[in-house]
Amino acid sequence: MTKFSVKLKQLIEDSGINIYQLSKNAELDRTTIQRSITGARLPSHAFVKKLCDYLRLSPFERDELMVLYSIAKVGENTYAGRIHVKKLIEQIGELHLHGISYENIKKSARVFGDIEQEINVISGQYHVNNMLRDLLEEEIFTANSPHISLTIPFNYTYLFDCLQHLYLGYKDQAVIEHIVRLSKNSHNEQHKNVSLEMLSHVLPLAFCIGDGYRPHYYYAAETTVNDILVPMPYYLYTSKYLITLSADFKTAILFNNGKIKDAYHNEFRKRLTQTVPFIQPLANCEDMVSAYWDTLSTFGQLTGVIEPQPCLARFYTHKLVDDHLRLDVPEREAVKQGLYAFYDRYEEITDHLKSFFSIEGLKHLVATGIMADLPPRYALPFTIEERKHLLMILREDIRKDSFKARLIDPSKFLISSLASIQLYKRNCLMFVAADSISGRSVACRIEEQSIYDAFLDFYESLPDSDLLFCKEDTLHILDEFIEQLGNM
Repeated sequence: MTKFSVKLKQLIEDSGINIYQLSKNAELDRTTIQRSITGARLPSHAFVKKLCDYLRLSPFERDELMVLYSIAKVGENTYAGRIHVKKLIEQIGELHLHGISYENIKKSARVFGDIEQEINVISGQYHVNNMLRDLLEEEIFTANSPHISLTIPFNYTYLFDCLQHLYLGYKDQAVIEHIVRLSKNSHNEQHKNVSLEMLSHVLPLAFCIGDGYRPHYYYAAETTVNDILVPMPYYLYTSKYLITLSADFKTAILFNNGKIKDAYHNEFRKRLTQTVPFIQPLANCEDMVSAYWDTLSTFGQLTGVIEPQPCLARFYTHKLVDDHLRLDVPEREAVKQGLYAFYDRYEEITDHLKSFFSIEGLKHLVATGIMADLPPRYALPFTIEERKHLLMILREDIRKDSFKARLIDPSKFLISSLASIQLYKRNCLMFVAADSISGRSVACRIEEQSIYDAFLDFYESLPDSDLLFCKEDTLHILDEFIEQLGNM
């Protein structure tokens, strides 16, 4: 029996009604109910919802039963992966929606001071935490060019909370190089969703604090058991000090010895050449076009997008590009030709593309004429007539099912106003964030199989979920915005 069938049986018993009465009064098949509570059969989603209505379940009971139903339908690991992906996307969305400001951080760090001993042992979680916090503050507030390199995993949450808090306020002044390990066998039960958990720390930092955070990853077969067997498996160094850490983060050794620090520094630089960078900074419009082209040519067609605004690229004509690309864009002619070729390619892509986009992004486009993928630094906003024309073409393509696009229900699923998530045919996932104010863009291209598989599964589950508006509701909302533009 599944947890779903056990819970359903309990709820029916609590209602005080037998299977025969339930079947007759709710007009549901008695055999299906019996097989559902024995675990012999999993009923349809509509069947379960009707049972919930008739049993008069509380919102909490209904939610619990529907979660157990989803787990029974896809399995615990797949369901957990979908929850991880949704939380990660929403985490980025919340950061971009509310913004982050640590401008009130005062440069009042307690300078760690001169350390006479070359080797210093610090024991106890409290003392280790305080020591690391003081060293980070000293590096960021007093070093001429703050630089922190580390191989510490994200489960040392105190360290990364401190690092994030400090760095978000001084992102233009520091560089953080970070090497993290991914399991070779991430499909093994023991390692399921570990890569997703790691990504949930990497992406929010990368998309919100500039290009100073530089995470790299590598694959290894080791587990945390191996870490425990190594006395001091992790390390961090600043411009002045080297710190090694035990696997439980309760013991640290602080080295004030240039030769030892140099040895670790050289080893770290060597390891960096053997790892894969997560983040690709895009300094300008030409870099962005180049990154898209490279990904398309390497990994095949773009097959799915979760994005702030509807994908309108297939409708961009050469004239539209020429009219809107600013005259002062560096290498304008080369960029323009690249955009011509890139947008022409979208006519082939969109036949296979599914786009899920947000109401907030649509509102922003209608109100300003600014597309998230065309920052004002590079492109002039669309006119009201152009906005209306583009949305009317979009609406017609959705109506005819020549473009599979749906609006996301913001009450159930929050996505970023700046970042898009793109899935490519040959096992590639790309995150792109474009800041409309600064024009800065960041791309994160991920080829890691378990991460790609998890996002692909989540993406493919969306049309059957309640996180999207149906086709009819999507068209109705588009009609309202088109009418609004007609009145502007």
